Amino acid sequence: MKRGLVFAAALIAVTALAPPAGAQGLPNVIEGFFPTQLAAGRTNVLHLGIPGRGDVTGVEISPAAGITVKDIKRGDVREGSLFWDVTIDVASDAMPGNRTILAVNQNGRTAPRPITIYSHVPQISDVKVVSAQVSQPTVQLQFAMSETPNEIGAAPYVWFFLGCGGEPESGVVKGKFAGGVVTAAIPNPRTQMKPFAPQPNAHCDLEVRASDSKMADSNTVKTAVDFR
Repeated sequence: MKRGLVFAAALIAVTALAPPAGAQGLPNVIEGFFPTQLAAGRTNVLHLGIPGRGDVTGVEISPAAGITVKDIKRGDVREGSLFWDVTIDVASDAMPGNRTILAVNQNGRTAPRPITIYSHVPQISDVKVVSAQVSQPTVQLQFAMSETPNEIGAAPYVWFFLGCGGEPESGVVKGKFAGGVVTAAIPNPRTQMKPFAPQPNAHCDLEVRASDSKMADSNTVKTAVDFR
């Protein structure tokens, strides 16, 4: 796939407006977002992390050709940043390659960050928790993963958020891919003496996504974890 493509179209930003709210300014950075790219021919939900509590009233992507920002909703707080759920439609004929993304409100705008459009990305489904014992150092899980053409590789990265009533435990591990299934072991926060570590019979929420060999992210799947 070619990267850094030159677009002949003018750099016209697409902006989706959320309902007006408070008048706090935005910090000048987007700390992070996931998935880390957009997929052509799909409705993408981008989780955008911005420090502070300023309201996001718009998201702009440049060049704008083939992009429609449809909705912006306030999400939850993770690792000190407020995450916003941004729904973005990408046309099937949108040109793959590099673009930029920034967030705005009434009083400011963040610095632009690079974002890539891929012609295809992996999909995950059927996330299952195989083992979740409070006495064990890891939580064992598996899920189906597919991509056409297949660029998954033997050891895809598995990203996770594990919330048990406090700030989620988040991180990334390497999984093993074979026969269309990824297996992975994520750290059990109880063994790390975290204040929000799960207790026996605790019900926790797990979010999982995975990256293929070209570091394109999959969709995010949520499931429950019941520790024993």
